[in-house]
Amino acid sequence: MKILSPFNKLSFLLFLTLAVFSYRETHAQSESNDTEELSPMVVTASGGFAEPWASLPWSADRLRVRGLRYSARTMPEALTGLPSVMVQKTALGQSSPYLRGLTGYHNVLLVDGIRLNHSAMRSGPNQYWSTVEMLGSERIEVVRGPNGIIYGADAIGGVVNVLSAKPIFSNEGVVQAGNFFGRLSSAERSWSAGVRGILSSPDWAAELSHAERSFGDLEGGKEVGKQVNTGYDSRGTNFRLSRKLNESTRMTLGLQRTFMDDVPRTHKTVNGLTWEGLSPGSERWRRLDQERLLYYGKFSWADAGGWADMGIVTLGMHQHGQERTRMQNAPNGGDFQHFDLDDFGFTARLEADDPWGGRVAYGVEWHRESLASGGYKFDDLQVRGANLVQGPLAADAQYDRYALYLNDRYESASSWIVEPGIRFSSVRAGLDRYYLKNSDASTIQAPETKTYDQLIGSIRASKTIGEGKFLFAGLSQGFRPPSLYDLTSTDETSAIERPNTSLDPENFIQAEVGFRGNSDSLNWGISAYRTWVDDMIIRSPIESGKSAVLKANGDGFIQGLEIELGYDWTPFWRSEIRLSWMDGEVEQMLDNNATGTVPIDGRNYTPVNRAPDRLMPSQAMFVTRYSPATEPWWGELSVLAFGKADDLSLKDETDSSRIPGNGTPGFALFGLRGGRSLGENTTLTLAAENLGDVDYRVHGSGLNGPGRNFIFSLAHSF
Repeated sequence: MKILSPFNKLSFLLFLTLAVFSYRETHAQSESNDTEELSPMVVTASGGFAEPWASLPWSADRLRVRGLRYSARTMPEALTGLPSVMVQKTALGQSSPYLRGLTGYHNVLLVDGIRLNHSAMRSGPNQYWSTVEMLGSERIEVVRGPNGIIYGADAIGGVVNVLSAKPIFSNEGVVQAGNFFGRLSSAERSWSAGVRGILSSPDWAAELSHAERSFGDLEGGKEVGKQVNTGYDSRGTNFRLSRKLNESTRMTLGLQRTFMDDVPRTHKTVNGLTWEGLSPGSERWRRLDQERLLYYGKFSWADAGGWADMGIVTLGMHQHGQERTRMQNAPNGGDFQHFDLDDFGFTARLEADDPWGGRVAYGVEWHRESLASGGYKFDDLQVRGANLVQGPLAADAQYDRYALYLNDRYESASSWIVEPGIRFSSVRAGLDRYYLKNSDASTIQAPETKTYDQLIGSIRASKTIGEGKFLFAGLSQGFRPPSLYDLTSTDETSAIERPNTSLDPENFIQAEVGFRGNSDSLNWGISAYRTWVDDMIIRSPIESGKSAVLKANGDGFIQGLEIELGYDWTPFWRSEIRLSWMDGEVEQMLDNNATGTVPIDGRNYTPVNRAPDRLMPSQAMFVTRYSPATEPWWGELSVLAFGKADDLSLKDETDSSRIPGNGTPGFALFGLRGGRSLGENTTLTLAAENLGDVDYRVHGSGLNGPGRNFIFSLAHSF
């Protein structure tokens, strides 16, 4: 593979030009005054080092988990209503957020800054984000747009970081604390319970949390009613042990475990809905188990001076196992497939003062992933039959990632903050054993090694242009080399595909401009962006109406506008509104078998420009909250509205079990929520969602959303 594609040449020239400019201009200016630190702080955009949200040169949101864990059912659903974020639900236990038009392996998911993305993560909406348990976390940070300089491959639509609270060390002696929460939901027929305990001393801090959740069959709106075969169970445990070595140095050991049991994928079965002309699947049932384990150690320091003034070094092992069992229509029996992936990773992120008066961030990353998959068939009586030669992807493969990055930040003589960055990444995929068909041992392919080298750049600039007013702009690259899933998958959850080792890496460039600010009672944020897509891996239907797809690279664009407004009517009344609009197209392969078109595997295709898969329709979120300072209660009204989603990709048009033929209808949901303190340590929260009992589904989902839903939650500290 070529290291310097046209995209890479642009990034290299951008970085060199800006580095020279920074040296000349900052040396010619007088020493600037330190900027007053604003709150709240955000750590995700710069790789774990805190910076004020108000002066962040990115479109970002920061969510407090404390309130969300009582209302939001899962971590992905906590993102509902954010600008350019659409939370698709393939199943009740499989939620996948779209960020600026992209989902699945085009967004990076972090837990305490540790990467959870891996090479077995499938394309499109996937189930992996639902494995993150919110209990034990303090906040969620969402940074939209490509952040490939810091986070490498996959950081294209955005980065989501689920963060634990900083460890609290007692001033003297040993201190114990904890809390309990419970949640009941009528439409979900669900209960959730969790407990969290904290133990701290002057030098040590330990935290343990565990949550159990059980969901029944989901009740839809007034026409759909009960959606059969949608319930599942899950449990999650988080543990952290921190040691304070001195006032600015910490060492942390952590463990996370999540297990999801028998999650149905209902739309592929005979229990799928016929709402708005949908066509149920033909399988009798399909269920998925997931187990995810994360072990990590983290060492961090600050104010050390020199070339490593601040630093975060992380060593971790991420293990992800998945099992899928399905029974097809009689008398075809069924099959069991699984994969197991181990990801051993090392990351070092450092910050220091640069020679020309700015601040430089740099680091190294290394990951080694080992993958194994397999399975077997069974008959209608579930008696085990022949073994499969592989599961949904390669039977035996490795995926190694190496990376170096450098990102500078300096202030020019005209008071612009400029941030040029560059990153070199190298990926090696070792395909030791894989097959064209997982049911046919004779289709084994010769072992192969694929190498992808990538050089990308980024430039972001920002400026305070008056009291409370902040302008920012950026030109950022993102990239994604073909993963083990792209290279070797034979059986996607919604389609049948074949391995393809000739795919090119994906490249993206996003231009963005934004403006945020605040006055006495009003705060606002506006962002506009355009993403140019180069060689995106697109799955197009091989034959209309059938599940088989082909994989090819295509070009295109995605563009959008985001608006956030907040207004304080009085010290007790506040209203917020968030608006999103999006458009785009990407090259796909139309099966028309016409002469003179592109021949692939014996058929002819015509390249056409169509919308990306599940392009997000226009969205509006409105919330008004009343929170009197002298009373122990609060209340809020919310409205969430989506426009009709009728701009469809070729694949969307054939996905009749999830997307109606004329597109997904628009909808508006009204809700009420309130809470009351019962003494100093107990809080009661009540919510009524979808008051109109509307039948609806988020575009591309495999089931409808809950109808009228009453949620009761109770939290108690001890």
